[in-house]
Amino acid sequence: MTVRRRDLLVFGGIVALIYGLRALPWDRLPGRGPRYADIADLPPFRRLEGSGQTSGATPAFVGLDPPSEDADQRRARADVVRVDPCPALFGTDGTPGVVPIAYFSEFRCPYCRALERDLDTLLAEFPASFRLVQHELPIFGPPSELAARASVAAARQGRQQELRRRFMRTPLVAEEASVLRVAADVGLDVDRLARDMTSPEVQADLDRTRALADIFGFVGTPGLVMGRTVLNGAIPYALLRRIAEDEASMPDPVC
Repeated sequence: MTVRRRDLLVFGGIVALIYGLRALPWDRLPGRGPRYADIADLPPFRRLEGSGQTSGATPAFVGLDPPSEDADQRRARADVVRVDPCPALFGTDGTPGVVPIAYFSEFRCPYCRALERDLDTLLAEFPASFRLVQHELPIFGPPSELAARASVAAARQGRQQELRRRFMRTPLVAEEASVLRVAADVGLDVDRLARDMTSPEVQADLDRTRALADIFGFVGTPGLVMGRTVLNGAIPYALLRRIAEDEASMPDPVC
């Protein structure tokens, strides 16, 4: 064996060792798993210590902007939701033993796209163990608000995810006509969608999501409430799956 060939083999072995070590389940080693902290004023919820990658406001600057015009109404809605958050988070059609996942997203958030791929993987691996509940949290102005209204309205026709995924792949123009064109391509009843987008029911849905974001401290997207575990930001899939397994092994949370 020549020296050059031996060196290549040694180098290849080192590379293989590095990638092999990266593939090991380090999060399962003692002291390396996820750490949780109870949320004192929101039992039985707990927060994952640390945070993932988010789009939106930086926590250090939260509170520096002047109060919004609807600040009092937002506080009042948050106080109402705080009393019994589970129906607002997960709906009322849950199945015992199936872990609900409340997902807060924004169409212009790149980290949401990464997390959605991981959520798709999780739901494909464990289709009977988890249930996804979509929450639209527009934080980037009128275009995001428009797309969020369309998404919530599409849910009333049972085609929310189809429209959302098309939005994710389409350079969306910030006007209602372009949103309705995309909706027509998906096969939605466009006249009904346009009516629903301006309805009090869709507004109430968005207000409820905003109230939930306020009480759980979601200042950016994505946000997740997986069973009783609150996560702010996109995290590696290995950690997401570990948290999911922890939740699936516990009794259903009782709010």
